[in-house]
Amino acid sequence: MGRINQEIIEFAYSPKATASYELSLLVGSDSLYCLVNDAQLNVLALKSFHFDHPNRDASSASNLKAIFFEDPILKETYRVTKIAFTTPHFTFVPSKFYDADNRRTYFDNLTDLRSEDETEADSLRNPELKNVYLIDRQLLATASTLFPTARQSHVFTSLILGFQKIAEHRSGHQVFANVRDGWLQMLFFDGRDLIFANAFSFKTPQDIVYFLLNVYEQFKLNPEVTPLSIGGSLTEDSDIFKFIYRYIRHVGFVVAPPYFRLGQQFTGVPQHFYFDLFSIKLTE
Repeated sequence: MGRINQEIIEFAYSPKATASYELSLLVGSDSLYCLVNDAQLNVLALKSFHFDHPNRDASSASNLKAIFFEDPILKETYRVTKIAFTTPHFTFVPSKFYDADNRRTYFDNLTDLRSEDETEADSLRNPELKNVYLIDRQLLATASTLFPTARQSHVFTSLILGFQKIAEHRSGHQVFANVRDGWLQMLFFDGRDLIFANAFSFKTPQDIVYFLLNVYEQFKLNPEVTPLSIGGSLTEDSDIFKFIYRYIRHVGFVVAPPYFRLGQQFTGVPQHFYFDLFSIKLTE
């Protein structure tokens, strides 16, 4: 069982009304995040679980199953359920060139495919892309069994849609980063147009700055001018943030998207921690 890292339950939440609520899940190898909102988009509950891994062989599927059977919120029936998987291997293919029958071939030169890897794909409209990703077959089957009506997608699909909502209200170049479970997820927009998106595994603050500055250099962006907006599990007093700020002048955290309404129980909660979870709402 994972330990509860965050638990926010608004007084308005009612187990008897969940048939009218929506559930969003962010499922990773080391963590699980869930959010419940009502039809008026009031956020009624938010929980995060981090796995202690007493058995290092424990799979994402077994972790998800253990939490499901012990957490009452997850076992309720919801009007809509959406799941975003935070698997590390994905690639973008222009929709007009996408071949659903041969999508495993898109990973031939990217990673070593395992027999237990399943390929799935999300559709993006602007730009017209397919986000093709690998997911453990057992995890996919477990999620489908526990949440049979859920709409499934990849976290990068959510992040593109979420950060694009911010970028389209700004002008010029915008760089975004999301930090989650040892991964830096990075996106670059010119206006609302997506130019770059990728994920990088990191261990040190120096790793993150290296990846950030490499993208700035690749697209000839000035770290003194082009802003960086950050979401995910990062705080202003962390070594990572302080190290980033030494090299990029305009750094700030994103806030909860305006389509959600946060209640009193969220007072003081860093909203940027859950931007990827909030963005699942935008997926189809």
